[in-house]
Amino acid sequence: MTNRERFTAALSFEKTDRPCHIEHNYWPETFERWKTEGLPGDVIFPSFDYLSEGTDLFDYNNVIRFAYLFPQQYFIPAFKTEILEESGAYRLERNDRGILQKVSKLASTIPMFIDYPVKCRRDYEGLKERLGIRFSNRCPENWGTLKEKIRTQQKDAVCTHMDGFFAYPREIMGVDNFLFLLYDDPELIKDMLRDRVEFYMELFEGVIKDTKPDFAFIWEDMCYKNGPLLSPGMFREFMLPNYKRLTSFLRDMGVKNIIVDSDGDVRKLIPLWIEGGVTGLLPFEVRAGMDVVAIAKEFPTLQIIGGIDKHEIAKGREAIDAELERVLPYMIQRGGYIVALDHGVPPTISLDDFMYYAERVREYKAR
Repeated sequence: MTNRERFTAALSFEKTDRPCHIEHNYWPETFERWKTEGLPGDVIFPSFDYLSEGTDLFDYNNVIRFAYLFPQQYFIPAFKTEILEESGAYRLERNDRGILQKVSKLASTIPMFIDYPVKCRRDYEGLKERLGIRFSNRCPENWGTLKEKIRTQQKDAVCTHMDGFFAYPREIMGVDNFLFLLYDDPELIKDMLRDRVEFYMELFEGVIKDTKPDFAFIWEDMCYKNGPLLSPGMFREFMLPNYKRLTSFLRDMGVKNIIVDSDGDVRKLIPLWIEGGVTGLLPFEVRAGMDVVAIAKEFPTLQIIGGIDKHEIAKGREAIDAELERVLPYMIQRGGYIVALDHGVPPTISLDDFMYYAERVREYKAR
């Protein structure tokens, strides 16, 4: 089986020649560590790119990656990027989405977000035109040749990528302001989300026709270790109608696998996502209480990607064997499962331990 065939078969609950293994993110510091541990210098860093060129360390272990179709989805023209202040430890910058943020120069961390371009309806209406379609401005100039390469390659699982109905307003107005506006101006939020569905349907119609992606990837990150950042009732009122419209459009376009990415404890939202047409989730953070075996038993048709405790993989071979034995026997037998860590690959994992983990997955045979 090719990597893509194995990926789609696994999501379809079909038997595969061996487990499908995918890691969708690596910390930059991880590769820096691995370079000191024997990582060849010509190995490319897995990136959120259309398709990157270069030698891939993980080819022979069949650790595949997502090939993201990532057209520009925010402001056109973009905001002017500028550094307003800088020291040895951080820089204060405004990015192309108009976000004022303080960024660490010492490590890969989430920036400190200070200000956002949208605070109220007047701000949104003033910027709404810049959030419009203009497909030709949102895809690479070489789209005509690139789309055929994306469509025919077998190395990566191809996906569309879009920010969900929590992530999108958060990205232009910040978490706090967004959550307050659910109460202070609910009609603004409903208008914004309805506009976003229309945007996605127009933007991705051509992308999907051109590339025939294996799945749609919806980024949300709307939970933390104790649960969702808004109630299931608010999800049902504001987000569920938009999920239903979006997933109906995707299915009509031939995209049958629709995967939501959210960190934290997502258990209270799983039934709502399923009702909204979502078919699968990732990454199932173990330390947020996400036990993929228990969730798989409760939701037998849910596609599951992840759930391997990254902290255990960093502890060496005995711990790696125990962690895989905790998850793989049931999940591989059940199907609908793709092996992955429960978040990005952190620099606490050595190159030797990662390669051992990948080898053990590749060789695993279900009882």
